[in-house]
Amino acid sequence: MRYFILKPINKAMKEKTKKSSSSVMTTREKMLARKKDLEKRGGGGGMIYPKEGTIRVRIKSRGADEELGIEVVQFYLGPKDGGIISPATFDEPCPFMEKFQELKNSDDPDDKALASKLVPRRRYILGVIAYKDTKGKEVDPDKIDKPMMVPRSVYQDIIDLYLDEEDWGDMTDPIEGYDIKITRTGSGKMDTSYSVSPCQKTKLDKKYRDDVDLEKAVRASILSYDQLEEKLASFLNEGGDDEDEDDAPVKSSKSKLADKKKKNGKKYKGDI
Repeated sequence: MRYFILKPINKAMKEKTKKSSSSVMTTREKMLARKKDLEKRGGGGGMIYPKEGTIRVRIKSRGADEELGIEVVQFYLGPKDGGIISPATFDEPCPFMEKFQELKNSDDPDDKALASKLVPRRRYILGVIAYKDTKGKEVDPDKIDKPMMVPRSVYQDIIDLYLDEEDWGDMTDPIEGYDIKITRTGSGKMDTSYSVSPCQKTKLDKKYRDDVDLEKAVRASILSYDQLEEKLASFLNEGGDDEDEDDAPVKSSKSKLADKKKKNGKKYKGDI
């Protein structure tokens, strides 16, 4: 008969085994960690845009003497791809803007017809905290300090509230500020309307009082020059699409526009 002598496991080995087992992450934990990492690096995810119904948000300050929102240049590519934010927002090279200018200045009627489907439009992006409910009882943890895109009419209403110092004033003030509700009715190009209503003034939780880096978020939503060229080629091959529109941006990836020096920088805002 054989006898096996079991050697005692020393303390160091126990600690090593314990550490090894505790450091193993589940797939869910890894995916959550990756999600947080991408959000920290501004991966372009999480753009909020009002859908049909009502959403309650708290607009965040961008810092002293900064406008609440950023005016962006957007091109609509149809119901499949939605809209894209153009680097022309920051007066940087954009293949969509270049093609639009080319088509607009052409003497060919077909080119002008296509240009009419490629007209750039202005939209406005604000940094917000969104709630899970319209009563403001629970903040949505996935929508903290996120960019929200709104049309001109909504931004105008927000500006009016901000300038109404007697009754409302600065909604971003952490002590004297207030949430707003944005209600969207309809979903198509011709039947959509918005309304903005202020909520009772409330203090903002201290953990949410930091200013939001909105420009970083907007830049993270802009595709690279090469990616935009691919989107443009696809759009032109399909002959443009002017069906009912939605502000939902195209899936984005981190922009590296500085790597593209193909075109001379132009001041685009006057073309919109």
